[in-house]
Amino acid sequence: MRVFFRFVLVTVIFILTLLQAQDTELLTPFSDNIPLVVVKGDTIREYSIFGYPSSVKERRKLSVSERQKIINEYIFNLLLQTEGDIPEVINSEEYKKNYNELVSKNAVERLKEILIEENFLTEKKISAYYKENKSKYPDFKSEEGRKKVISDIRKQKDPEIKKYISDYLDKLKKENNVVYTDELFKEVAAIKAKDSEEFSESVKKIGINKELIKCGDQTVQLRHLYDQIRLVKPYHIQSLSDIKILKAMAEGKMLNSLLKKKAEIKGLFRNESVIGQTKEQLKYFIAGKYKEIISSDSKFIPTKEEMIEYYIAHKDDEELKSKRKMWVFEIFKFYDNSDEREDNDKIKVAIELENIRQKILNGEEFEKYAKFYPRPHTKDGELGFVFETDHALIGKTAAKMNEGDISDLIIQEKAISIIKVTKVQESMLYKFEYVEEIVKKNLIETKRESFLENYRKELFKKYKVDLIAKNEEEKK
Repeated sequence: MRVFFRFVLVTVIFILTLLQAQDTELLTPFSDNIPLVVVKGDTIREYSIFGYPSSVKERRKLSVSERQKIINEYIFNLLLQTEGDIPEVINSEEYKKNYNELVSKNAVERLKEILIEENFLTEKKISAYYKENKSKYPDFKSEEGRKKVISDIRKQKDPEIKKYISDYLDKLKKENNVVYTDELFKEVAAIKAKDSEEFSESVKKIGINKELIKCGDQTVQLRHLYDQIRLVKPYHIQSLSDIKILKAMAEGKMLNSLLKKKAEIKGLFRNESVIGQTKEQLKYFIAGKYKEIISSDSKFIPTKEEMIEYYIAHKDDEELKSKRKMWVFEIFKFYDNSDEREDNDKIKVAIELENIRQKILNGEEFEKYAKFYPRPHTKDGELGFVFETDHALIGKTAAKMNEGDISDLIIQEKAISIIKVTKVQESMLYKFEYVEEIVKKNLIETKRESFLENYRKELFKKYKVDLIAKNEEEKK
């Protein structure tokens, strides 16, 4: 084992040396499941952090530093899950709500699995299937080998399993006297529409408060189906003429409620595997909630003195300064090459405006022409202040101009303009009072980042985290 681990470690060192020598990036996840971190003696490998190459939608090329950052964040999150397992998190209303929702979902899933196991995956049936196909499963006695057998049985029996579950649900509905308003379903199924929007509008006209399904005190209104129809893709619209599909779309919530009751009666809400699965799923919530508690804004409120020091030190930051703005007049005219009028042609409009521009450059008044060639809904061609951050073509042009400048022709879609900047208000530092909240927010974020980085280092030390990749990089 030591020889094998030494061999893998040499592989890691070789990969990292190669990366540094070539100054290249590494395809991530890497092809080999190399060890990356040791936490209290447990080795965490490539695929645990980055996923299997075959299952990742898009493998990316990352530099050593980028990969290391992701590795650090992954381990930090794992440690926060452990550190965050405290009463303040576990007893929070948010945790309880998430727990109750997840445990219900997992209990229902476990109920379905039990039904399948009891009818299709008994020990007797697994053994019989294995004996009939012995040559295919030489490793049957191992856990992986047994999983292969079970997986193949499920594939073979899939149509039967689906029918059994469907029959079980029908029986459950009958036991609980679930009643459908068939006439309403028929009315919805008869709708003809080209897309989900048109279909859902037709459903709306029927009356979304009408009762589709009733089970005891529970009811499902047409609005529930309406909400789902709005999400249907255009190529699935035709399927909405099938009443069975409409019923399946509408009854989900009701069925889930009935299955929850069945799962509760069977004691699955207290089942160890269900509880264990739920707690495992909530680990990410625990880490996030704990991180939220220890790094809340209230813990990093800066003093007035700190804010003033930040304000002075960051006086050149764009967010603390006003934007340069220009007061603009415009000569504007539409063109339309598809129009039969010759004077609307793009070239003729360009020639007309260029002649006006030349007259202005020779001393004629810009504003006089702006009155006769205004953009619609402006006062005599006066656009007012245009900011340098304006991404429109007029704004981009004005941003490069000074007071008194006349622009060249600005060719836009369906129009041509000439602009004049009559006044410029340069960018300047806002008064402290105006940007105090921005300064405060930035300081809080800076302090939070510093705190979390130091806390991460503390936890790495506490849990004896050994970053293999980082250590080997430092040794070079």
